[in-house]
Amino acid sequence: MRYLRAALPLCLLALPGLTAPGDAPAGKTAAPANGARSIVNTLKTRRVTVEMEGRSLDELVKFLTASSGINIVVAKNRIEKDGGDVDAIEITLKVTNVPVGDVLELALAPLDLGMKIQGNVLIITSKKDARGKPVLKIYPVAHLLIQLRDFPAPDMNIYPSNYEPPEPPEPEVTVNYESSEELAELVRNFTGRDTWEDEGVTITVFRKHLFIRTYPAVHGEIQALLDRLPR
Repeated sequence: MRYLRAALPLCLLALPGLTAPGDAPAGKTAAPANGARSIVNTLKTRRVTVEMEGRSLDELVKFLTASSGINIVVAKNRIEKDGGDVDAIEITLKVTNVPVGDVLELALAPLDLGMKIQGNVLIITSKKDARGKPVLKIYPVAHLLIQLRDFPAPDMNIYPSNYEPPEPPEPEVTVNYESSEELAELVRNFTGRDTWEDEGVTITVFRKHLFIRTYPAVHGEIQALLDRLPR
């Protein structure tokens, strides 16, 4: 049996959110969300208070559907295909005035489940299915491999007319990263968590380019990492 008892971690504050029971009048359901953009906005802005102990995933979904107006379905067949057991899930969760998306993240993460949006439906599915299929993207990294020369400043001392100054030192050469292979290893270590061994996920080096096939969300992590590196 799996369960979750949690307070809201700081790392989830930026995630989408839930709606509070008081957001919709008793016996009424909030207006349905239309389209992916509306769902994302609702996940971030609608807030709820949840108190559940040993409840099923279906019960959580029914509550969130009524509270937020989002059409939420559970892809039970896909979850079971990827090794999950929906019927064995027990959720214990207590949070106050939290966005719907955060509640879903809190409940699903320990169960190795994720969510994705198709049309105007939010689908709870296996984490593998939620990631989508790996896609290829090419990252030019020549700007991170440029050799930089540190030229010493001229000597401003005044010497006698017959003084012969020593030969100036050779400029020092510094390299941000020695090779594309070093950058590839950096990407593996700081992005993608445990996804690099997944089928279809690859990272290949060709000259001053990284050819990376991975999930869309991981591509976002990679771009953010490369943007932060010194140029």
